[in-house]
Amino acid sequence: MEKSPPPAPHFLFVVSGIQGHINPARRLAARLMASAPAARVTFSTAVSAHRLMFPSLPSPAGEDVDDTGVAYVPHSDGYDDGYKPGVHARDDYMARTRAAGTGFALRHRRGSRGEGAPGDVHRVHVPRGLGPAVARALGIPSAIYWIQPAAAFAVYYHYFHGHGEALASCANDPARGAVVRLPGMPLLRSDELPSAVSIVSPEHKHYLLLAMLRDLFEDLDELKPRVLVNTFDALEPDALRAVPDLEVVAVGPVVPDGEASLSSSSTDMFRRDDASACVDWLDTKPARSVVYVSFGTLLSMSKRQEEEMRRGLEATGRPYLWVARQGAVDGGATLDSAPTPAADAGGGGGEGDAQGMVVEWCDQMKVLSHPAVGCFVTHCGWNSALESITRGVPMVAVPQWTDQPTVAWLVEARMGAGVRARLDGEGVVERGELQRCVELAMAGGGDGGVRARAERWRERAAEAVAAGGSSERNLRAFASGAVTQAVCSSR
Repeated sequence: MEKSPPPAPHFLFVVSGIQGHINPARRLAARLMASAPAARVTFSTAVSAHRLMFPSLPSPAGEDVDDTGVAYVPHSDGYDDGYKPGVHARDDYMARTRAAGTGFALRHRRGSRGEGAPGDVHRVHVPRGLGPAVARALGIPSAIYWIQPAAAFAVYYHYFHGHGEALASCANDPARGAVVRLPGMPLLRSDELPSAVSIVSPEHKHYLLLAMLRDLFEDLDELKPRVLVNTFDALEPDALRAVPDLEVVAVGPVVPDGEASLSSSSTDMFRRDDASACVDWLDTKPARSVVYVSFGTLLSMSKRQEEEMRRGLEATGRPYLWVARQGAVDGGATLDSAPTPAADAGGGGGEGDAQGMVVEWCDQMKVLSHPAVGCFVTHCGWNSALESITRGVPMVAVPQWTDQPTVAWLVEARMGAGVRARLDGEGVVERGELQRCVELAMAGGGDGGVRARAERWRERAAEAVAAGGSSERNLRAFASGAVTQAVCSSR
């Protein structure tokens, strides 16, 4: 009698409805499918985000989608029209998302009957409050996909394991000169720490972030999942070993590869139809001449900062491409006053042509891959920083909050692939400071210059995800372990 083939592993991705979480999770799902071709993937994000990803869906019925081998199943996080900080009560958020997670888990259990026992499912979730409830209710193996640097993970871990007071004291040093040493980590200055460790009062406007992190690390202590980190061994060797109680594994950089979209759904919830305009404009510019500016999808910019940014870019005398979102976006923020476009998409860059182009959206990887781009002025969101690293583009770091100060430390101090801008007393980068940083980032400088170091880190990042590279081996081992667990759970 022939043996039946072992069941394929089933990876259930549970992801919050934030673009900066959805995109790296989808890319990791694609890599897992490549590492375990027989694997099944179910990808679940909040109803509000799911509808933006698949805008042609009927609503409210018929929302499950099967797309390029991935089953997209929305879940309710308790805020099906999107969580709005100014409208919804902050104190209710955690309770509602946990309750919604349990409900989703029960639905998934019922829907999975006949498709493999719960033990065949391996949950991978991007931390945001709902995932652990799903794992508990289903009783399935789980992993965390951490989409900030390993250094930020280590700082948070030690904050909740005996070093919270020291970190809060350092982060709140008024002179910004304090340092702290955590187990297994190099010295970190107060302005290199994630902003959450500075929160000391429940009245703080970002206290929800700290509460969510506390819940996450309590879950980690209980469940002991593997932690997959979007980084690579050569970049963060100390941080990856700084949490001995957990298995922390580098699987990155997980970034777009420049090929076709992962699926027919929208990979950018703020996408516009003028994707080619930026590339057409860049085609008219000399190699390494353009300053690219983008501050992500969640941050707001004051009117003064906007003016200083504009004047600083003009002072460089270099062409610039500036992504500035205008007006309110669901789940995002607003610019107090969006910049007026300095040139249309057809600007030729010759004498008399406008110096810059300002747009509401661009395909960032296409821009960073373009030979005309010479540096990236960034808020230091980790996704953006990794995309810049993998394309060898020097950075001007202008961190704002969350993990961004730690990312800026990695970019400037660890890698030497960028320059961190200094803020004035109002937290603004003045025009002269921006000009100084752009010139440093774009200067040649020979083998010891920022550009050369950025190129060397591009090579190291490519080696990590290439066949046989450290991150490729780690992800393959994770997928292989899931296959083994699926075989054992079926016996």
